[in-house]
Formats: sequence, C-alpha cells, structure tokens
Amino acid sequence: MLVSMGLVLLAPACSLVEPEPLDPPAVTLRSLEPEALGINSQVFRARLGLFNPNTVPLKISRGELRLELGGVGAATGRTLAPLEVPPGAAVDADIRVTTHLLRDGPALLRALTADATGQGLEYSLEGVVYVERRGPDRLPIAASGRIGLPVPPAGPVPPAGFTPPARGDSGQAL
Repeated sequence: MLVSMGLVLLAPACSLVEPEPLDPPAVTLRSLEPEALGINSQVFRARLGLFNPNTVPLKISRGELRLELGGVGAATGRTLAPLEVPPGAAVDADIRVTTHLLRDGPALLRALTADATGQGLEYSLEGVVYVERRGPDRLPIAASGRIGLPVPPAGPVPPAGFTPPARGDSGQAL
C-alpha cells in the first residue's frame, strides 16, 4: 500500500521535470522557384532541407526566416504547413518567401545580373522554427552557401493569375 501511495505521489513530480534541450535542425536551401511576380513584390517558393540531429522527432508547427541573396536582404517567409522531422532524418520543407521590388529591387537585380556565369548566388538565411513540446520551443536556424537560380523563361514572364486566351483550330486567339 505504501509503495502504491509513493507511486501516486511521484507521478505528478515526474511531469514537472523539464524535457532535455533540443539541438536546432541543420538547414540547406535546396531551390528557389518563382511563384507569383507582381509590380511591388514577388513570391518565391524556397525548398529547405532540414536534418534533425536529435534523438526525438521535431514536430515543427511553423517556421519563419529572412533570406539574403548576393548580400541583399531579399526575402522574408514562413512555412506553408506543419511538419515532423524524424530523429536522425532529413525532410524537405517549402517556405513561401516574398521580396519587395521597390525596397530591394535595384540591388537584387544587380546581384542577379552579376551571376552571368551561372555559378549561382551566395545566400544566407536566418530564422526560427517553433517546435511543439509541452509548450512551444523556439529553435534558431541558419545556413549559408551558393544556390543556382532557375533559368528565366524565354520572353516576358506573365503576371500572377494570368491565363492565356483560348485558341481555335487555326491557332489564332479567340
């Protein structure tokens, strides 16, 4: 009886023990693709590779980051959906990032044209991921390296939401 009473008293005390600290995930910028191009801002989908160095899964509820391309503070963004990274494993996560043409446009265009060799641009990103565990935990993320940018399509890029006109059998616009 005393043993069972002791277990009952210890159970609540165990729940007060703090979980061990988590190491932040290792991050790599895998790709950057245009999603919507507007006059004042442009939206890109950044694909991040996340590696979990911990012995427990990382349940990421959301993430936020700031991305610099060629030394220009080009974009800020957020994760598109929650995700879980198993222990010792890597997953890809998509983040929608937005650039502001009026603020960063001239410097960003100079950085993009400086990459005429096609070797890619230097990037750096910093941010945080919010991990679910007995209350959210905030883990810093950071990465830097070079990223190859997508080859722009031939001709002008249509604005976001543009739908080409339907064509008849003769190939003429209707």
